[in-house]
Amino acid sequence: MEETTRRRQPGETVFGYLLLLFGLFVATEGYRIDGLYSPSAAGMFPALAGGVMALSALAIIRRTHRMKPAHIPEGSGTAREFLRRTTPTDVAVMALLMLGYMLALEPFGFPVASFVFLFLAIFYLHRGSLLATLLISAGTLAAVYLVFRVLFTVVLPTGWLFR
Repeated sequence: MEETTRRRQPGETVFGYLLLLFGLFVATEGYRIDGLYSPSAAGMFPALAGGVMALSALAIIRRTHRMKPAHIPEGSGTAREFLRRTTPTDVAVMALLMLGYMLALEPFGFPVASFVFLFLAIFYLHRGSLLATLLISAGTLAAVYLVFRVLFTVVLPTGWLFR
């Protein structure tokens, strides 16, 4: 029986280094909470979690450096192949829509930003009629608004453009 070994995928090593940086960041932020003066200090758990993340990332980096790189098709670079394998178009579009939604919440407020986000996301993913998308977005936003604003009296952002 022939043994097959897994090859290092494009971007895998870079991802390991990003995990390492994130783990170190979390550990540092945990320390910054209160200095870790005792085992029950508020920052102890985040600092320990960040330390475990950083150590795990070092193990991942070590393992990936030992692997042979995967075959990259002719005419494709490592970065392009990484994006092709890890980021389908729908995921990338939704990530951009979410980023836009986060940026729009402060100036436009919850109702406007949420309606636009819902409308664009449903229209893109459902690929249905414009009228159906409009009705679903409006109905969903109305239900969310009623539940959170009216029933639970949660203060939703109004946006500085409409004050």
